[in-house]
Amino acid sequence: MEQQEEKKRKIQRSITTQSSSVSSIPLDVISKILSKLPAKSVLRSRCVSKQWLSITTDPYFINMFPKQSSSSLLLFFKTKGKLFVFSVHQNPNEPQHVDSYQIKHPKYCCFSYTESVHGLICFRRAAKPIIWNPTLRKFSTLPKPKSKWKGITVFLGYDQIEGKHKVVCMPRGKASDECRVITLGTAKKSWRTIKINHKHLPINDNGTCINGVLYYKAKLHQSNVDIIMSFDVRSEKFDMIEMPWVNHYWGKLIPYAGMLACVKNTMEYKDITLWVLEDAKWLCKHFTAPSYDQPLKSPCGINGITDDGEFIYVPYVLNSFYILYYDPEKNSYRKVDFEGVADDDFRLSNGLGNESLYPFHTCVNHTESLFLCNS
Repeated sequence: MEQQEEKKRKIQRSITTQSSSVSSIPLDVISKILSKLPAKSVLRSRCVSKQWLSITTDPYFINMFPKQSSSSLLLFFKTKGKLFVFSVHQNPNEPQHVDSYQIKHPKYCCFSYTESVHGLICFRRAAKPIIWNPTLRKFSTLPKPKSKWKGITVFLGYDQIEGKHKVVCMPRGKASDECRVITLGTAKKSWRTIKINHKHLPINDNGTCINGVLYYKAKLHQSNVDIIMSFDVRSEKFDMIEMPWVNHYWGKLIPYAGMLACVKNTMEYKDITLWVLEDAKWLCKHFTAPSYDQPLKSPCGINGITDDGEFIYVPYVLNSFYILYYDPEKNSYRKVDFEGVADDDFRLSNGLGNESLYPFHTCVNHTESLFLCNS
């Protein structure tokens, strides 16, 4: 009995000593160390002490966390009421293993998603936008905008100066000269009406946010001319940009070296044409890539460009998963295969048989986030 009591006292002294040692470390040092950990480790660290809980739930820490996170390619698809999610590192120097999970997909939702914006993704259910945090595996339904709109088109933007996400909502399938905007993470969860100086019809939900400006393809009202609309997330001002000479059905808007670019989403693995918006002018960049001679199970299309400047090709059909990277600096390809993603073993273990896994979505340069809409 005495031995047990002595053992308890030793453990208590050890805990007290460790706690004292941790307390002696400056808060900014602790915060910096924690910010470099994976999200799973940060969430576990909240149980260590009230101090660490306070640090990791602070809005400043949460806002800065995605900037410290390494970029990954996020792949997800919906089948049988479940959302299957896979994440792989884009950096070839990091372990190329697949992180995966499955979660119940919200009912009656359109499977049309925005890109990953500072760790968050937005989609819609009827006239209600839903925010998804893939890291926390959480869905948050936003209030319905007060309007007579039967359907909506949603875009997600992020202002890196004020550290705020904003959702832009417009009527679906109808030209409009106004939109609704809501700021995430604020106490007042209400939509604001913003007037637009160019009445237009958004073509789809596939916008891209670059340095605090949201871009998306649209058609001008009456003239039916293809354009690109820009929305400054901080000032909430709209502007119109002429399209480069690219058919909008083939042109994909992507970030390129911190600028807006439009690339032809082609199944050919050579002759990449990129239109880049630099100083309010479109410049054409041409990359003559070598032919890729290795057999592929499915044709691929350009999905985006990594932060390191590599073009990412993703297969159109998901019967097995691989990524084709093209490095214009080295003028070479690298192919990465991932086992356990949509292959025969995956289908067998999940009872999917030969069921089609289309459509599926991929998000380039996704980062982990600790943000919750209701926080």
